[in-house]
Amino acid sequence: MADFTSNQDLRKNGFIYETVDAANEAMADIPKNRTILTADLTDKPATRPEMTYELETIEDVFEHFQPSVKMEFNDAEGASINEELHFTNLGDFGEKALLRQSEFLGKTSQQRANYSTFATRLQNNKVLQRVLSDPEKKEAYLTVLRSMLQELEDEA
Repeated sequence: MADFTSNQDLRKNGFIYETVDAANEAMADIPKNRTILTADLTDKPATRPEMTYELETIEDVFEHFQPSVKMEFNDAEGASINEELHFTNLGDFGEKALLRQSEFLGKTSQQRANYSTFATRLQNNKVLQRVLSDPEKKEAYLTVLRSMLQELEDEA
């Protein structure tokens, strides 16, 4: 069995192919000032590969292909929310750009920030910590919160 540690073994077993013509020009190096970009820019499979040569900048690529993706999110109740996100430049893939573009993600991010702020305030509230550490006071506090919640629901 071949050990595949040498180029000779790799070549012998068909893993390396070399073609050399008379002028020794079988392969040309890509100039160092060139970039080849290959990527799936949409969630739809390509019907046929498209070779484009006139695109010179990333902005040209985004303008030509107009990448987008359809997303399905589930809210807290399990309901499905569909949104389509469009990308016009590389910055559109960042967190802030996605939050601006998606209503669902924006609301979810805001909720997370609110919960985080609330949790921090609860951790630093010594009076509340004392109330919650006493079972009787905790139950009284929860009763007040439930009645306040009921009032808010009745008003809505």
